[in-house]
Amino acid sequence: MKRILYIVVIVLGISAVSCKKFLNTVPTDSLVQTEYYNTEAKLNEALAGVYQPLSSSGIYGDNMFDELGASTDEGFYARSAQTTGIMVYNFDYGNSDVNNFWTQLYVGIERANILIQNINIAKMDETKRQVILGEALFLRGYYYFLLVSNFGDVPLRTVPTPSVYDVNVIRSPAKQVYAQILADMTAAEGKVSSITAIGYGGHVSTTAVEGILARVCLTMAGMPLNDESKYADALLWAKKVQASGIHSLNPSYKQMFVNLHQDVYDIKESMWEVENKGTDADGLGNTNRLGNTNGIAYSANNNYPGYSYAFINTTAKLFNLYPAGDIRRDWAIAPYSYNAATTPVSYSFFASSSIYNRNVGKFRREYELTLVRSKNTTPINFPILRYADVLLMLAEAENHINGPTSIAYDAINQVRRRGFGLNPATPTVSVSVVNTLTLATAGNTGYLTTVPNIPVTFTGGGGTGATGMASVASTGKITGITVLTPGSGYTSVPTVSIGTAWAANTAYVTGTQVYNGNNLYTVTTAGTSTATGPTQTSGASVAATTGAVFTYAGAKATATATIATSAVDLIGLNQGSFLTALQDERSRELCYESLRKPDLIRWGIWVSTMNNLAADMKANAGTTYSYGALAGSNITSRNLLFPIPASEITVNNLATQNPGW
Repeated sequence: MKRILYIVVIVLGISAVSCKKFLNTVPTDSLVQTEYYNTEAKLNEALAGVYQPLSSSGIYGDNMFDELGASTDEGFYARSAQTTGIMVYNFDYGNSDVNNFWTQLYVGIERANILIQNINIAKMDETKRQVILGEALFLRGYYYFLLVSNFGDVPLRTVPTPSVYDVNVIRSPAKQVYAQILADMTAAEGKVSSITAIGYGGHVSTTAVEGILARVCLTMAGMPLNDESKYADALLWAKKVQASGIHSLNPSYKQMFVNLHQDVYDIKESMWEVENKGTDADGLGNTNRLGNTNGIAYSANNNYPGYSYAFINTTAKLFNLYPAGDIRRDWAIAPYSYNAATTPVSYSFFASSSIYNRNVGKFRREYELTLVRSKNTTPINFPILRYADVLLMLAEAENHINGPTSIAYDAINQVRRRGFGLNPATPTVSVSVVNTLTLATAGNTGYLTTVPNIPVTFTGGGGTGATGMASVASTGKITGITVLTPGSGYTSVPTVSIGTAWAANTAYVTGTQVYNGNNLYTVTTAGTSTATGPTQTSGASVAATTGAVFTYAGAKATATATIATSAVDLIGLNQGSFLTALQDERSRELCYESLRKPDLIRWGIWVSTMNNLAADMKANAGTTYSYGALAGSNITSRNLLFPIPASEITVNNLATQNPGW
């Protein structure tokens, strides 16, 4: 971790009682709590221990975005042989992933309880003490939030466990657990520091607490509690974040995630993140598997761009949810696969009809700063809360209470504008963009495989800003082509040019490829071009005529484009239509950030959505990817909650099991 030093602290909670008749010395092989928590530094070390479970494999180190979060209507576990496990919703209460999730959450709670109990021992600045207490309270509340929203009624402990034998604890009703969460988090809001004072998103801040409180309240407002009053509370907390004036959207959706790869703190948008650092080689960093289990497939160990198992692929539902010009699609969903090891990395772009073979692209190891990379760990930070999420929560709560007001429209439209690469603050009715590219079947020969990616440019059409790229296969043909940026303002179809045009009075080096007219040429003798370009359809040009020697390579590749117009700002919707648009927008913006399943559950559409997805994949994913329907087919009403894990059921005599398990 970059700013929080993770130290796992084991404290003996029961002091040794000396008997003067037999022993009058102080034990030296253990620490009592009054000795351990007696300095500010030790309190901060203990606080680091409270944070640590967040980055464990059981929570945001892997589980939340891999096993537990693999299958929603946004993605499926891309292994046809995987027929059992939580990834395909064929598991029972003995599942190790569920157990690990439960265990790590209670580890965090126990550490928070111990720290809270001992917060007043150290002599220190009282303001700093309250900050530590606030963070500990919040984290306890957050761990309980993950528990109650995933398991329902759970054992509620707010003091340290007095004995290893004190294991028989009843499950407290969910409403009681939520009441404790709200109490902890609201108390924390007045104690923690502002994010501007902290300077990074690794510690919870005032606005992070407020944003998570909005999330908690929206969860309570939906299924299964259906506490209608919590919509107003969610709106209040989201508006407090907005009113702070601290936060805004990063102008670039892509850059928001690149920052998470590169130790760059964007406190305006990234409000709370799990910090990671290093390659795990020296044992001093804190690493996870973000981008390793859910990244773009690459199997060369320790090589750039980084090993990834690519366990999760996209669904056609998510892919088709993005309108023309929404640049989030080709960042969240990989538009390419990697070629063999090359530096810089090179790509093979997918045909527009290829969807189900596309990996998650939001966390791309190619953006890590270290060239030599660990096979199974990454330093990428996980975003728990972004300002975009707060805006969408604000829009949802406002719409539910007051309908689609200007407040609701402004919040959702800021997110939508950024999605199209536009200024979030500037109202925009629509955008006309370059939408698709189609390679022609004629021509397309002689391309150098040593230059696997070449530029695609656009001229005419009335618009500006569109760019593209093509990929060259081992056959010397261009087999993939994509729009990198769709541009705007296109009123007619532009002309597509693949590669680099020949230019007069230009110094060319050997191995360069250019096109002139419909012909492709390779520079075989370096030199400066004259005003006369190559035109021959065989052999080499004459140096005296063309300067550099251009040897005919074949007919150049050509392609045609389509343009499309998409609405940007939403307007004129009724309350129900606005909610539907909001639900889709959350998927476009927040996909693969461990929020989709809880969203679908609180909206009361988890089971039906997944069953419908299964039917669609069986019908339309083809024989290669129809197995992706397995999770959706297996999901029933029992999957609204996880089972209480075997590790709890077998030791806690008062524990009961969830329905259906």
